Amino acid sequence: MKRIVWAVVGCGLLWAFTREESGEGASRPQTVTRRVSIEASVPATRTQLADDGYSVLWSPGDTIGVYVMSGDVFTTVNAPLAFAGSDPAASGLFTGDIALAADSASYTLYAYFPYSSTQSSADATGVACTLASQQSQLAAGDSSHLGEWDFLVSGALRSSTGNFGPLSFRHAFAVVEVDLTGSGAMAGKSVASVTLYSTDAATVQSDGSLVGTSNMAGDFTFDLTAATANNTATYASGSAQINSCGVDFTNQPVLGADTLRTYVVVNPADYSQGNGEVYVVVETADGYTSTTALPGIVISAGQMKVIRQNLSSGTAPQPTIDLSAGGTANCYVVNLPSQSYSFYALTAGNGVITPGLQQAVQQYEGRTLSADLPSSGVARLIWQSAPGLIEPGSISYADSRITFSLTGRPTSLGGNAVIGLYPDATSSEALWSWHIWVSDQDAAGLESLAETYVMYSTYETAYGAGSAVMMDRNLGAIYKEDGPYARSFRASLFQWGRKDPFPWGTVIFDQESVPHTYLSSATVVQTTGSPGQYAGYTGNTYYATAHPEVFIATTSGSSYDWYWGGGRGSGPAYRNNELWGNPTGYTVGQTTTKTLFDPCPPGWKVPHPYVFSAFTETGGTVDISSGDAYVTGSFLQGWNFLYDGTDATFYPGVGYRYDEYGTFAFSTTGYYWTSSPSTSDLAGGYCFGLSSVRINENMTDPRGFGLPVRCMRDE
Repeated sequence: MKRIVWAVVGCGLLWAFTREESGEGASRPQTVTRRVSIEASVPATRTQLADDGYSVLWSPGDTIGVYVMSGDVFTTVNAPLAFAGSDPAASGLFTGDIALAADSASYTLYAYFPYSSTQSSADATGVACTLASQQSQLAAGDSSHLGEWDFLVSGALRSSTGNFGPLSFRHAFAVVEVDLTGSGAMAGKSVASVTLYSTDAATVQSDGSLVGTSNMAGDFTFDLTAATANNTATYASGSAQINSCGVDFTNQPVLGADTLRTYVVVNPADYSQGNGEVYVVVETADGYTSTTALPGIVISAGQMKVIRQNLSSGTAPQPTIDLSAGGTANCYVVNLPSQSYSFYALTAGNGVITPGLQQAVQQYEGRTLSADLPSSGVARLIWQSAPGLIEPGSISYADSRITFSLTGRPTSLGGNAVIGLYPDATSSEALWSWHIWVSDQDAAGLESLAETYVMYSTYETAYGAGSAVMMDRNLGAIYKEDGPYARSFRASLFQWGRKDPFPWGTVIFDQESVPHTYLSSATVVQTTGSPGQYAGYTGNTYYATAHPEVFIATTSGSSYDWYWGGGRGSGPAYRNNELWGNPTGYTVGQTTTKTLFDPCPPGWKVPHPYVFSAFTETGGTVDISSGDAYVTGSFLQGWNFLYDGTDATFYPGVGYRYDEYGTFAFSTTGYYWTSSPSTSDLAGGYCFGLSSVRINENMTDPRGFGLPVRCMRDE
């Protein structure tokens, strides 16, 4: 064997290659393996901050990953080249083996840092990297942790001989420096964590997937072969948004007059989209939370942005808040970050079982409904709509109460979660479950923002003037907002007559904030058997209660109803019309009795169908072109309706879950359930509908659809 050694110097880099070739007379192999030694001294390789910006230190254990393409075939896939030095250095030798096709006319080399042995990309187009949403900083001002999360990508090197010149690495991520001082109530407090949150500014595709997501952290891939911007990350978790990133401290610093410097590695993006904001949330060791909302930032790869903030006040830890003090229900509204909440859990829903509901359940299911729940069991999170809504490990059931805590995530970002009560830790069937609605308002705040609709004159007479008092937003919505972004659209969806929400969109998160697709499959209503049975059947209140996360898909055999009554048909001989307490609500003057299956919070209920007559001149369905619709402004994913002749409320088109499959679809149309069944066979529930061209004051839809609800005051 003969050994050929050469070196190339350029752009501040010294590369040394060692090549092994067959001796004279030996047959030429199809590929050759080269022992490669690289001496690299590149500005901004290993990230660590210094007074003059980025300092460059390769450290023992550093390894870069290399791909080499011989012609159009990758002959080296994710080969490690290890730093050979024993001390941190601005330049040093990297050594490893690469394979080349001996007879190729061209070679292209790609590299990234840090090396990962678990890379699955065979062609360098999907090199994976995870940026943690929770990072750890040693102490204030220390930046040594940044290197742990730095990711570097080199430009491609091309050669006709297999002898490569110097690589040039670039940063893929960015750094946000948060400079804090403390005064007033915050002075002298030890900082446990600093977390950045961003306003969601994603737009929605017709299939419910999100585009334009700005994810601060998560799983990403890089196409090293891209002709330009190969250091641009592609988010790898679809619509599972990670809108936060932060650090905790090994040695907790103390707020005061001296600047406390924190460094967070984030994915570079435009966090100002849609008038977006960035929130800085500081949590202290003694339980205080300080939240500051700032204009959104735009940050590029390799860039550092500085946020400076003096903290003078924060939210002190409060005693656990009793959500059921004003009455029990299936939904509770919460709005304080880092706050502990509890509710009475011995009563199912509001505990109301009307005679008609009891009779219907006995007729169709062969059982007697009871609102009493056991005093023992295990409470756990079933799902949450965003990562980090419910504090992990905070849910418990003791002394007849379920207790849980929110994280420090700003509640103005909204969200929804479902907590279930189970017989024991291994049970898969819930005894009952509750919807936790995270909003920018608490129950009293929503009450103060209620809107009084002036119904069409006939209905005003029948129901009484001022009787249609409605929430200002959809049940489960973040807040009331019109616009092209998905913030106000993300409201919970319900099958008619069921108490439990289904998530808007295609993703939910578990208690560890791990994303899951919702839903990948649905349970189909069983249309066999006879009335008077429930055990082993899906289409009844027993199964729906035991499986609140299961969307019960429909068939024509059940009249597209998730509930299996007497078979296909309409009316009480076939359908359970009593679930939402308004069995003949299509008759003018009939009101809703809030039952234990009502999905609204205490003091609210599903509305009767005539409240929406307030939105048209005729009290009925009208075309927008007729001029008889009480709308203001233009259609923008919904309408602003004048509900009393002067004041406006926004109804967005939020999408729906299709009754036969449970899949989510997003459209510009909007449909809202009422408490009333309809007399139609295949479309058994009344709803309110809107589109850019028409307002349907009263229309019917199959009960299996997942639609939003706008709650009415229970008076």
